[in-house]
Amino acid sequence: MIALLYLAVFIGGAWLSMSLAASPLSFDTGVNILVKWLLVAFPGLGGLLGAYAHTARADKTAAFIGWQAGSPFQFEVAMANLAMGVAGIMCLWMSHGFQAATGVIFSIFALGAARGHLDQQKKTDNKSPGNSGIFLWLNDIIAPAAILVLLGIRGIFGS
Repeated sequence: MIALLYLAVFIGGAWLSMSLAASPLSFDTGVNILVKWLLVAFPGLGGLLGAYAHTARADKTAAFIGWQAGSPFQFEVAMANLAMGVAGIMCLWMSHGFQAATGVIFSIFALGAARGHLDQQKKTDNKSPGNSGIFLWLNDIIAPAAILVLLGIRGIFGS
């Protein structure tokens, strides 16, 4: 259910930013706010909490995903999450270029993770909560797809 926390941060941050923006809200401003808060919530907060989970709670996190405990790769995943987490939080004040780079890196990582989770479901029937369900769909598929679409819209329309 941690994915719902990321969704709540996205919705709350975007709503507050849109509420405080000049009226009427332009299309460009709306897209920029949505991009910023998707990045803060999913790679930002999600990355920081993912780094914590894969280090301080490594064995529980491995079980939640359906992995064996003690894999040295878990620390590497934690560091990738930490890097995305820091970059995602920095998107609060960084340029559109920085935001785009963060969004692309997160999306490649998350969509690649989704592919791995789906492969594990198919090959090993791994239906653990961290390998399927809301986390897979919201964090690893919907959020990165939304980020890429909004970055594309921002690029196409020059916002």
